[in-house]
Amino acid sequence: MGAERENEGGGSEMERFNERANVLASEYWRLKHLASKEDGEERLEEIERLLEKGIGGKLREKLEREAKLLRQAREERNNALRNLEIVRNELLELTAEFAPNLDVAEGDFFPYDSEPLSEEFFMAITDILFGKPEKSIELKEASFSKEGIKVKVDASPLSILDNVITVLQEAAKKKLGLPNKMDENWRKLAQKEYAFLAMNVLVRASHALSFEEIKRISHENDSEFKELVKDSYYDRKLRDALDFLAGDGWEYKLVTSKGGKYEATSFGEWLFKICNSEMKKVRKMHADENTSLKERMSMQKIIKLFKK
Repeated sequence: MGAERENEGGGSEMERFNERANVLASEYWRLKHLASKEDGEERLEEIERLLEKGIGGKLREKLEREAKLLRQAREERNNALRNLEIVRNELLELTAEFAPNLDVAEGDFFPYDSEPLSEEFFMAITDILFGKPEKSIELKEASFSKEGIKVKVDASPLSILDNVITVLQEAAKKKLGLPNKMDENWRKLAQKEYAFLAMNVLVRASHALSFEEIKRISHENDSEFKELVKDSYYDRKLRDALDFLAGDGWEYKLVTSKGGKYEATSFGEWLFKICNSEMKKVRKMHADENTSLKERMSMQKIIKLFKK
């Protein structure tokens, strides 16, 4: 979506980001509402069974009229589902180049320069990314709402704006299956077992934690493995992992370290939540496949037994 590309309304696509985002979000929720209507499915099945049995008279006429309406409703629902997927992808594509129209900063606050981004937009994006719609996006460094973008930390507002916009863009690219920084960093993180454990602790924490606090929580969460190794070894590996996470080897930092305390950045937090959720789904799918395979093998054994 190039800033130079003109649209039919006379302005560039970039200049109309907020308006485009709001229109797509409104359509997303309209289609989602239509797609969720499944009240008539059982009723339609009941009617079709009776019609198949050849029931006649005025009752048949009434049921045929009702069945026609219910089939139309089902077709509308199916169309809504197909269109919902299209609008979902369009919203993600727009967010992958997230560039809201903002006015000049007022201290640590960036108001919108045109039509404000709606609550529907933030609810749609959080619903798509996390399955839980929220009226605003609350990151550690800043918040996005229908009022504008509010920087919440003592740092350069422009630098924070750049960072938090990157979080949204890379998360959307991740969901679209496009090359993205989250996948790159996840692969790097997943290679370090203790870094993964430490990251899990930090993402769940509501505030910065000291090494001793991280160590205590890690010991509690990882008690079975902890019993297999010496305290000194486990603690040394955990400290090395924190140095790795807070080090300079990341294009986008996952963890910050200040005054002996560690805290996950918004990028690190979103990376862990999105990628870890996907990993759990894949594991569950594989577990279900294995269970299904075992059940089929057991059934085959039973069938063979009966054939003897």
